[in-house]
Amino acid sequence: MTTAVSRWLRRLLTAGAVGALVVAATRVFDLDPEPVRVVLLCLLLVALAGLLSDGLPRTSVLWYAVPIRPPVAEGRDQVTQAHLRLLENHQLSRRPDAAVRDRLAHLADQVLLARHGVPLRSEQGRALLGSEVLAVLEGPVVRLPPRRIERVLRHLEEL
Repeated sequence: MTTAVSRWLRRLLTAGAVGALVVAATRVFDLDPEPVRVVLLCLLLVALAGLLSDGLPRTSVLWYAVPIRPPVAEGRDQVTQAHLRLLENHQLSRRPDAAVRDRLAHLADQVLLARHGVPLRSEQGRALLGSEVLAVLEGPVVRLPPRRIERVLRHLEEL
């Protein structure tokens, strides 16, 4: 027998058994059922359930996690992208903020400690940085033009 035929035979037997159980239970409680109608109702319900289950796909639902991609352009890493955003925000903001200046000061402190073993606030560190870089790092908060930022970075690289 094919699978579909055996499946439907199993369903018919199940419907008949359920119908017989319902008729027996109603007779126990003296409800006076009509056995033919009860069995036909059970056959109809099992047939509808069988058609419904045959119509549904057999594959289970697979849930795949959507990979989260960082908002980074091709060819850039996240650190570079963060620095670029910092510079763009500095150039486009209504009022200049101290974020770029503070980041340059932190970078200068790291360079001085790594290459010369002195902190930014020491006399030797201030002497190594020079007046132009100190004017940017300790001066008032202003919008720094890209060329001035580049000069400061170049000076820090040459230390």
